[in-house]
Amino acid sequence: AGGILTLSRQKFASNVVEKLLKYGNAEQRIGVVAAMLQTVHDDSVPSVSPGGTPIVILMVRDAYANYVVQTGLDVCPPSPERDELLRVLNENVMMLRQYTFAKHIVAK
Repeated sequence: AGGILTLSRQKFASNVVEKLLKYGNAEQRIGVVAAMLQTVHDDSVPSVSPGGTPIVILMVRDAYANYVVQTGLDVCPPSPERDELLRVLNENVMMLRQYTFAKHIVAK
């Protein structure tokens, strides 16, 4: 579950994930977005759900990973996964406004 988070937080690996989103087919794009929606337990953020924190919430706070989320929003085709991604981001918009890198996503 944390693979997408680990790769997206690294300067060059995040570029690879972005390329996958840009040049992958619809199924691959949806798969990456689905990975962003998985949850992990991270003590650095107040848990937004009983099952843990969605990976995307951790990604938008990171200097490199936030670009992966932006690309995902731009290129993911209409799907339940994209809808869920938007729902999770919208539910946490007040918290995200506090983070420099997340502000770009809130603006979208």
